[in-house]
Amino acid sequence: MCSMISRCRLFAIAIIMPGMIAGLGVLAAQASQAEKAEPKKAAPKEKQERGRFVAFKDGILSINANSGATLENKIPENTKVSVWNDKENTFKPVATAETLAQTKPGTWMVVSVSDQNVSIRIGARKGMTIGTFVSFKNDRLLMLGKNLGESFTKKYGNNVHFNKFRENVPVYESIDGGEFKLVEGTPGKILPNVKEGTLITVHGEGDDNITLIQIGEPKAK
Repeated sequence: MCSMISRCRLFAIAIIMPGMIAGLGVLAAQASQAEKAEPKKAAPKEKQERGRFVAFKDGILSINANSGATLENKIPENTKVSVWNDKENTFKPVATAETLAQTKPGTWMVVSVSDQNVSIRIGARKGMTIGTFVSFKNDRLLMLGKNLGESFTKKYGNNVHFNKFRENVPVYESIDGGEFKLVEGTPGKILPNVKEGTLITVHGEGDDNITLIQIGEPKAK
């Protein structure tokens, strides 16, 4: 009798075990799918504000952004500030409050905010992009660059696109090879009238910081 019972138990276990294993497999698959379905927290993004220095008073920094709006930021005491050094061709760390208090209005700067950390870069490398005019559509200038580096042309080609220029960016023009003269109006009003193939020189200081635009080329005297 005992042997019969033992055989029955073994038979029952043999039937139940595959079902339990299959059930555990389903549960494991469901758990795996749940883990995949659970949204991962996105890494904190850095926010940058670019513009011209206006003032620094009572710990509040004011800048005129590229959009034309005046932005105000509360600057923490642990803010990292660096100033562009032309001789060393890099940014050098400086004292926060003292440097901002002595900064001249109109100076270019970039304010970066991430995870409650704030950093400020004052100034930037000066440079210019020379090329021929292709088009000006949707407030964006397209030109064929002539003085682009090899690393740039290999990756992007000779086409150079510029973001919308600030309305107060000065535009100078050389007519029939004469000296550059300031043109009245904003870049958005002047550039649509430029003929294709005309030489354009865009001067800048850092990303999206265009300081002036020159149309044409004076003849050498």
